[in-house]
Amino acid sequence: MNNKWTSAVAVILPGILAVPAYSADTDPQPALESTLSEQDIAVLKQKLIQLNQQIKLQQQTINQMAQQVLKQEALNRQASTKDVTSTQQPVSASTPSSSPPPSVERQKAQSSQQAAIASDASERKKAPDRARSTDDVLQEAHNVFSRKFTVEPSFTYSYYSRKDLILRGFLALDAIFLGNLNLDRIRTNTTRLDLTTRYTLNDNWQFELSLPYLYRWTQYDSVGEGNSSQRYETADISGGQIGDVSGAVYYRINAESVDWPDWVWNVRVRAPTGKDPFGIPLETSDTGNLTYPTEMATGSGVWGASTGFSLAKTFDPAIVFFNLNYGVSFTEAFDDLSGSPGLSPGEIDLGNYLDYSVGLAFAVSERMSLSMSFNQRFYSKTKQRPEGGEWEKIPRTDTNTASLGIGATLALSPNLSMVTSIGSGLTEDSPDYQISLRFPYRF
Repeated sequence: MNNKWTSAVAVILPGILAVPAYSADTDPQPALESTLSEQDIAVLKQKLIQLNQQIKLQQQTINQMAQQVLKQEALNRQASTKDVTSTQQPVSASTPSSSPPPSVERQKAQSSQQAAIASDASERKKAPDRARSTDDVLQEAHNVFSRKFTVEPSFTYSYYSRKDLILRGFLALDAIFLGNLNLDRIRTNTTRLDLTTRYTLNDNWQFELSLPYLYRWTQYDSVGEGNSSQRYETADISGGQIGDVSGAVYYRINAESVDWPDWVWNVRVRAPTGKDPFGIPLETSDTGNLTYPTEMATGSGVWGASTGFSLAKTFDPAIVFFNLNYGVSFTEAFDDLSGSPGLSPGEIDLGNYLDYSVGLAFAVSERMSLSMSFNQRFYSKTKQRPEGGEWEKIPRTDTNTASLGIGATLALSPNLSMVTSIGSGLTEDSPDYQISLRFPYRF
């Protein structure tokens, strides 16, 4: 730029110096005298007009040359940008002591600016970055592949109650009930401790292992002892043991972009490591009004597997997610299917299930986020086949659980977060309420 302006000034200066200056050719003293003749005044006016015209012409010439210089610089910048993007080769100096001219430095700066603009444009095509607190919520409902290794201890408490009206007798004349009338009530408090580890192999694969421990306390009440509505029997059963261990594999089918959601496919396998509910002895009260198990089950007793997918889409600052899974339980043989005295060997099929969940999470700040979700699961009927018999369905085993939950996440430190949630049961088969507290720690 400086070289070009120097050339332009060199061209313009001779023209300026060639302009006849009145002060150099004429004596200024006569201009101050009041005895000038009319002819001298006319000559002075003519010279002033000529000088004004020459100044206008020179100004036009300067403007034209300046426009040509600016236009040429713009063309040089475009040419240098094309060369940099096509070759991507550094320009070496002719000698170690020589430095590039200012125009070359300016072209390099402009090239780096254009490269930064192109990089910004490509980044805008990607999905917006999520807050860390939102990632913690999304890890529970969907999946996050940005964490190499995560250890997550969690605590869950749920309360379940159910009342059943039991009629033991018959109707006389289709109007009079003869027999015993009992109102049974079951109240279950379940505490679950989980230790979950996740390892991310790369941007597409992640592995998970979950080890649970369950403690249950159940109270059985029966009103109507001795045909009296004022008398009732009660029994308390409690116990804790390891639950069913599960492992999962996650594969990212599609990473989130502006047009497409984050799409993850999962496969989960459950092992029967907990205490199964089959063959647990039953105990009956002296009046025969109340029957209850003597031990608490902490597992299903059979192998299970499930597969499904989850979707997540960012609408800054909110994230919408959807899950759909289908699970199966494998048939298993047991030495005793009932709790009655004696052995009743046979096979059991717990049935399959279909569940889905939908929800959203939005960041309040970088360290805190809120979420809400709806979950529902449909179970098919459980079937059993006594040894040497046929398959038969067990009544009242096709259940429908649904819950509505809200939660909050708080980042406690750069590596530790706290995820809380409260769920309310919406169907008879669901827990009345559930409280969950998780502490994911990422390495």
